Amino acid sequence: MRSETEPSATSPSVDELRALQLAKLRAGLTHVLATNAFWRDRLHGVSGWDDFERLPLTSKPELLADQAAHPPFGTNLTFPVDRYTRLHQTSGSSGDQPLRWLDTADSWEWWTRIWAEHVYGAAGVTDADRVFFAFSFGPFIGFWSAFGGAERLGALCISGGAMTSEQRVRNMLDLGATVLLCTPTYALRLADVAREIGVNVSAASIRTTIHAGEPGASIPATRAAIEAAYSAVSFDHTGMTELGPTGYSCSARDGVHLIESEFIFEVADDGELIATNLGRWGMPLFRYRTGDRVEVTREPCACGSPFLKVVGGIRGRVDDMFTVRGVNLYPSQVEDIVRRFPEVTEFVIEHRRERRMDEVTLVLESSRGSFATERLEADLRQALGVRLECRVVAPGTLPKTEFKASRVRRVST
Repeated sequence: MRSETEPSATSPSVDELRALQLAKLRAGLTHVLATNAFWRDRLHGVSGWDDFERLPLTSKPELLADQAAHPPFGTNLTFPVDRYTRLHQTSGSSGDQPLRWLDTADSWEWWTRIWAEHVYGAAGVTDADRVFFAFSFGPFIGFWSAFGGAERLGALCISGGAMTSEQRVRNMLDLGATVLLCTPTYALRLADVAREIGVNVSAASIRTTIHAGEPGASIPATRAAIEAAYSAVSFDHTGMTELGPTGYSCSARDGVHLIESEFIFEVADDGELIATNLGRWGMPLFRYRTGDRVEVTREPCACGSPFLKVVGGIRGRVDDMFTVRGVNLYPSQVEDIVRRFPEVTEFVIEHRRERRMDEVTLVLESSRGSFATERLEADLRQALGVRLECRVVAPGTLPKTEFKASRVRRVST
């Protein structure tokens, strides 16, 4: 397998990628407009990029409303229901009703191919690896497609479903796993559990960790904490249940490459990422507002990839931004400072409104019962330009999850 650090002699140019995207879009859209009731009333044919840019943006509330009006799957179906072979749904972590999503055999093959060729390829995962999935394997898409991608590679796939955190740690070590997949927060949680039971995960066989669901693996301090805990190299991955696997971090690990051979990406004026998938025609999305805020670049990458790069990974969710004394901040900025303090095992940003002013408190759990917050508060103020009050709570107070961690907690006053 070619290393991602070596440019391919056949890597497409930007113009060639755009031509490929347009050809895939036109071919798939013809079928969708003929049979898909959801899109038939919203879209028109596309002969060029001007036509594409006139297509309306699509949002998650539209999809949820469609499924509520036409249960259980809505009208975004290009084929009869018996053509679909998999059902997944969004996690509902933002408080929304979960969005159900169906895949045909062809679209699932598209998912697993992207994982095998792009995500695992960039991380150097091969058929010689033993890949451990610290994930419950419920209806949330999570790492289901990652499991299929590893199977496609011929790697040994180890399910961590229906296990406690301690059981996952012991299984991971007993079975000689070389690759770990989970959220960044849960990777740190597993390392904490290992320390509590006297297990040294840094001396285990894990050489690579791959993370999704949160921006942590692209946040330098969080990535450094994971790599120190496991003596491994950590990679980021981006994707959405309703869109598919959109990006991966390469050997440079200074951002996330967006997979332009399989998606069309746009960035709105406010930095929100908009995506169109080009291989999931049974339940497709066109110009979908992801809710992720990004900064992108076309500067050449050391890995040789021709794909657009999200600088530093996803900055945060559009609706997760909070304001302190007129300064707009994202949870990822706070996390990059907090993770430099290994005594802090978990945190949440408590956001409330008092006398028409935004007030924020950083609520912390610490491995030390007497953790002093003065130095952390000083570092936060110097880095962010505003003062954030810190409050230490007893261990076990903050929720622990293997899914996406909710970093901002809105508090009514």
